[in-house]
Amino acid sequence: MLLLDAPPDDGHLLERLVSAIGAELTDCCVAGALAGPAGAVPVVRTVPCGADPALAGALLDDVVTALDGSGHATQGEARVVPLLARGAVIGALGVLQPAGGPVPLADGAFVEAAATVAGGVIEHSHAFAATLELLEDARRQGDLLDAISDAIVSCDADGVIVSWNSGAERLYGYSSGDAVGCDLLALLATACVTEGVEVGAAQMLQDVAAAGRWEGELRERRSDAAQLTVLSSVSALHAATDGTPAGYVFVNRDVTEQRRQEHEAAHDVLTGLPNRRRLVGRIRDAGERVRRGGGPMAVLFLDLNGFKPVNDRHGHAVGDELLIRIAGRLAGTVRSTDFVARLGGDEFVVVLEQFGAVERVMSVLRRILHAVEEPMELSTATVTVSTSIGVALAEGADVAVDPEHLVKAADEAMYRAKRRPGRVAFADPDLDRRWLEP
Repeated sequence: MLLLDAPPDDGHLLERLVSAIGAELTDCCVAGALAGPAGAVPVVRTVPCGADPALAGALLDDVVTALDGSGHATQGEARVVPLLARGAVIGALGVLQPAGGPVPLADGAFVEAAATVAGGVIEHSHAFAATLELLEDARRQGDLLDAISDAIVSCDADGVIVSWNSGAERLYGYSSGDAVGCDLLALLATACVTEGVEVGAAQMLQDVAAAGRWEGELRERRSDAAQLTVLSSVSALHAATDGTPAGYVFVNRDVTEQRRQEHEAAHDVLTGLPNRRRLVGRIRDAGERVRRGGGPMAVLFLDLNGFKPVNDRHGHAVGDELLIRIAGRLAGTVRSTDFVARLGGDEFVVVLEQFGAVERVMSVLRRILHAVEEPMELSTATVTVSTSIGVALAEGADVAVDPEHLVKAADEAMYRAKRRPGRVAFADPDLDRRWLEP
C-alpha cells in the first residue's frame, strides 16, 4: 500500500493536455503521441465540430512519424512540437487547420508553450513517482528493521544516533524518540571487547574506518542501569568525499544470559575464580605456547593448612569468607597475565608463564607463602592459615603437555611439601634440591 496516491501516468496527462488545447483552439485538430521503447505510441486526437475525422487521424500519423524521426517537424501544413523532459524527447503534440493553410503563428506559439509546460509537468510527475517509490521502499525497510529482533542502530560520523529500531527499544529500554539525537557510546556507556581484550571505542571506530567492518562484544548499560553483553557487528556507511566514514551501523544481539551461563560453567561459584574445566583449557593453551618457544610454564598446586579447624570452629560462613579472601590474595600476588583457579575445597592452582629463569618461580612462591600466612580479620573472627605448594614445570619445544598429568605431578609434590618446614616441593628433583639449599 503506497503512502500517497500514485500520480497520473504520462498517457493520462497527455490526454488531458490535448483536450485542453482542443478546447482552446476550437477550429484546429490536435493530436498527441508518446515515445516508447519500440517506437512512438499514439495517444489521443481531437476534431473540431464539422471537421473530417480523417484529418485528425492523418494528423496523428504525422505526429507519430515526426516523433519516430527528430521529434520536431512540420508535416505538410501540420505543426508538430516535441515534449521534452530532462532534455529528452518523450512525446509530441500536433495541430492542424482542417480548412487548410498553415497554423496561425499565435496558435503555434500557444501549442509550443503548452508543450513546454506539459514537459515540465511530466518531468515533475516522474520525480514525484520516484519519490513515492523511495518513501514506500523506506517504509518497507523500516517495517523490516522493526520486525528484526536484533538491535539495529545507525549514527553519524560524530556518534550521534540517527535511527533506532524496535529491537533497540526492547534491548536497551529507550524509545526511539529518547535515543535519536543522543551520543550512542555515552548513552549506553559502551566498552568494546575483541577476543577478550577491551579496546577503546576510538580504536574500534578506527578499525571500522580501515577495514569497513568490526565484530566483537560490547559491554553496555540499559536504561534501568542493568549491564548488558551484546555481540556486535559494526559497518561504515558510505564514505564521505575525503574517504572517512559518514556514519556507522551497529547490529547488536543480546548475549548477556549466554555469557552468564558460560561464565558459571567455567568459574567457581563461591570465589569467582576459574574452575577445573577452565584450568585444563588454560594449561593446554599454555602448553602450546611452550611448544612454540614461548618459554617455560609452571603449575603451582596449593592446599591450605589449618582451614578445617577454622571451618569447624567458626562455621561454614566464615570458612567461605576465608576462601574468598585467600582467592583475592592469590590473584593480587601474581601478575595479571598469570592464572589462578580453585579446584574445590581448600585447593587452588596457579599457572605461571613466561617467567624467565626458575628463580622467578621461587620468588613468586615466597610471596604466596607470605600472603597466605598474613592474619585475616573476618566478619566474626581473626584467623591465620598457611599453605603447602607443589610445583611442576614444563619447558622445551619438544614437550607434550598433558594438563591432567601436570596437575597430578604438582598435586603429588604438594603432599611432599606438607611434610617439610618450607612447605614447598618441586616435582623435578633437581629443582627440589635447589629450593632446599640454604
